[in-house]
Amino acid sequence: MPASALAAPQITITNPENGKTYTKGDPVAVSFTCTDATSCTATDGKGAPLANGAALDTTTLGPSYITVSASGPTGTSSAQATYNVAEAGSGGGGGDVPPTLAMTLGSPTTFAPFIPGVAQNYTATLAAQLLSTAGDATLSVSDASSVQTGHLVNGAFFLPAALQVAGAKPPPPAPQTAPPLVFAPVGGSAAPTTVLTYDGPINETDTLTFKQPIGSGDSLRTGPYSKTLTFTLSTTQP
Repeated sequence: MPASALAAPQITITNPENGKTYTKGDPVAVSFTCTDATSCTATDGKGAPLANGAALDTTTLGPSYITVSASGPTGTSSAQATYNVAEAGSGGGGGDVPPTLAMTLGSPTTFAPFIPGVAQNYTATLAAQLLSTAGDATLSVSDASSVQTGHLVNGAFFLPAALQVAGAKPPPPAPQTAPPLVFAPVGGSAAPTTVLTYDGPINETDTLTFKQPIGSGDSLRTGPYSKTLTFTLSTTQP
């Protein structure tokens, strides 16, 4: 009768999972099985006995392993499972935004020539690039001059109707429509005229529109009419 080879005991290690990295302090129960064996024992990486169901050492950082040995009528066998222990960590990033409140105005605006004896509203626009990291902001304009405050002047002469201003933010996406312009007279330093308000940070270029009414009975002096205005971007929530 020919002889036949018998298989050695079979070992299965469930925990620790071979090659796995555990976080320091993770609760991991050792789990292994041996089939066709009369003896099935395990040791840790330091050679100390390790019972089935015992807590795996996850307090020591770095690589380690357990070894399971089995013996039976058909012979002996052994198996190892290696694992690693690492510190807990988290990924991410961060940054800080410095307080910013800035305004850049385009070139000074100029009305078309005023025509004497003809009633007409003249308009001209000015671009205002605004940058703010504040929780709110207000754009205002004022006439600091004590000479005919809020009116364009030409030497000793001035226009009877006050200069008016309105502001417009960038147009909304279609199909929304931009709100109509609301003009208001330019005030003095003690009572600046609010042009636009914002309820959060801004980074945009808005359009300022000036309107100068001319009446048919207005007496106009030859030469340029002008006035230097002060624009202010302010906030109550820096």
